Amino acid sequence: MSSKLMLVLFVTAVLMTSIAAVSIPAASALTSRSNFNDNHYTALYPGGPRICGDHICAPGEYDKMQQELAQAQMKGKTGSTTSSAPTTPTTPMNGTSTSMTAMSVCDSVKATLTTAGISSTVIAKVMADLSCS
Repeated sequence: MSSKLMLVLFVTAVLMTSIAAVSIPAASALTSRSNFNDNHYTALYPGGPRICGDHICAPGEYDKMQQELAQAQMKGKTGSTTSSAPTTPTTPMNGTSTSMTAMSVCDSVKATLTTAGISSTVIAKVMADLSCS
């Protein structure tokens, strides 16, 4: 009786193992694939989908983002923003405290260009670009 029981248990174990082996798919490194798109898209390199920040752009989102970026960059060129010259006292590296105003920057730039022997037309153009009077 014990040998028949052992035989039944052995056959049962073999059958269960074979059923498990058939029902579980085999893992293979040679599994074929149909998608070979291994590209990593960034905003730096053209081609592929457009990137808007940290996601792929929705239709029309990229053009809107480019327009807003161009407007933000041109805002300073049109003079619609205030001067960015510091008007508060600053402490240079040598430790002395000075008051840095827009006029002192303009005077300093003009004096440096004059000392360097730059023509007056170039100095006038630079001063106009700096919004100095």
